[in-house]
Amino acid sequence: MGTGKRYCGDVAPDLEGPSVLDLFSGAGGIAAGFADAGYHIIGGIDNFQQAVDSFEANIAGARGLVRDLRASDFADVREFVGSAGVDVIVGGPSCQGFSTSGGLSRATGRNQDDPRNRLFLNYLDLVGELRPSWIVFENVPGLLLYNQGRVALEIVRAFREIGYTVVPMILLAADFGVPQLRRRVVFVGNRTGADIAFPAATHGNTDLWRNYALPFAHLSRIGHGAGDEVLPHVNFADACSDLPSVEEGEEIDGVKYPSRAATVYQREMRKGSRLIRQHAAAELAAIDRLAARTLKAGQNWRDIPLDQLPDRFRRIRPYDATTILRRLQNDAPAYTITTKFNEGTTGAFIHPEQARTLTLREAARLQSFPDRFIFSGSTAQIRQQIGNAVPPMLARALGEAILPSVLRDVRGVAGKALRDVVVVENKLDDADILKLRAPRKIRDGSLIPLFDDAA
Repeated sequence: MGTGKRYCGDVAPDLEGPSVLDLFSGAGGIAAGFADAGYHIIGGIDNFQQAVDSFEANIAGARGLVRDLRASDFADVREFVGSAGVDVIVGGPSCQGFSTSGGLSRATGRNQDDPRNRLFLNYLDLVGELRPSWIVFENVPGLLLYNQGRVALEIVRAFREIGYTVVPMILLAADFGVPQLRRRVVFVGNRTGADIAFPAATHGNTDLWRNYALPFAHLSRIGHGAGDEVLPHVNFADACSDLPSVEEGEEIDGVKYPSRAATVYQREMRKGSRLIRQHAAAELAAIDRLAARTLKAGQNWRDIPLDQLPDRFRRIRPYDATTILRRLQNDAPAYTITTKFNEGTTGAFIHPEQARTLTLREAARLQSFPDRFIFSGSTAQIRQQIGNAVPPMLARALGEAILPSVLRDVRGVAGKALRDVVVVENKLDDADILKLRAPRKIRDGSLIPLFDDAA
C-alpha cells in the first residue's frame, strides 16, 4: 500500500494529494491507508527504530524520524515537516492513563504526572504547533467508556481550546472489509468549520452480537447493515486460504504462490507481490500445542478437560475469557490481532485447521497489510508492529471519507466523493458528543437518518 497515487474530482494529475504526517506511526498502517486514498505522506514519527525502518521501506516517498514525542521542543519536527507545513495529522498516542487523569484541557488543569497522558498532551501541543487543517486521532474504544465518557469529553475540549472541533466514532474494522473484529475509536476533526465525515460501512453482519449478555452492538456505532446495502464480512478463509500450510516453528519466505488467488481479498493482498514473504509460524508452549492439536473450529479452553489445563484456569469463570485458546473459524473474521498472536493463551490465535498459531503473514493479512509490505526487525519486533497497527483498509476508508472536504479546505477544489459517508454536523454540544444525535448518511445525493435522536 502507498505505492501509487489516486486523484479525485478536479485535482490535476500533477498536483500532489493533501499532505499527511503520521505521529506514533509504528510500521505505517494509517499512512499506508491514507496513501492508497490519494494523500501524500510526508513522513512518520515513532520511537521504535524497527517500526520506522518498516515505515520508510513500505510507504513510498515518505521519511521516518525516530523520536520520543514526549520531548516538547519540536524544532526538529518542524524541520522534518518543512516550510510547506502539513494538511492532515494522523496518529494514536497511548491514552492508558486517562481514566485517572485530573484533566486534559487547560481549563480543568492538566495532569502531567502520568507519562501515558503526556503522550496525548504532546500530540495535542504538536497539533497546535503545526496547525494542520484536519486531524485523525485513533485509540481503544474503551476511551468512550472511561469515567462515564468524561475522558472523551476532556479530549474534545482540549482540542477545542486549540481551535479544533473533533467528533469521536467507534468503528469495527470488519465493517470496512478487514477480516477482523477489531474496534477502534476515531476522533476526526478540523479547524475549518467543515462538517465531519466518517465512512459508511461496506460490509456487515446483523447477527454479530446476537446472544451476547451485554449490548456490544453499541460499541460499533456505524455498521452491521443487512440486505443489499452491504457485503458479508470478509472471513478467515477469504483472507488466508491461498497461503501454503506450514508446521509449528516453520517459515516460508521468498517462494511463489502455490495457486491462484481464490477471492477478491486475496487478489487485493497480492497486488505488487510475486512471492510469499514472512509466512513464519512460532514454536508453541505445551498448552498451546495441546489446544492446537485437539480443538475443533470455534472451540476454546472450556472444551479441554480441566485436569489437562494449568491450575490458573480453575480460577476463570466458564463464561469469561472466551477467546483464550480459541481456534478460529474459516467462515468468520478473526478476533482482534494483538502483539502476542503467537500465543494461544493470550487470545483467539489458533489456525482454523493447522496445528499452530497464526504466522506473521497471516496476521498481517488479517490486519489488511498487503503481501508486498515487508516488516523490518526480529520476529518479536514484527509481531509488535503488526499487532499495534491500525488496519490500512480501515485507514483508507477514513481517508476517503474526508478527502473531498480536505481538498476543498487545503486546495480550494471540489474533490469527488469516493464512498458513502456518515456526516456529523460541526456544531455538536458536549451533551451530544457521546450520543451523536442523528448524523446523516449521504447516498446518491440524499440524506438518510442513521441514528435516532433518542439514541
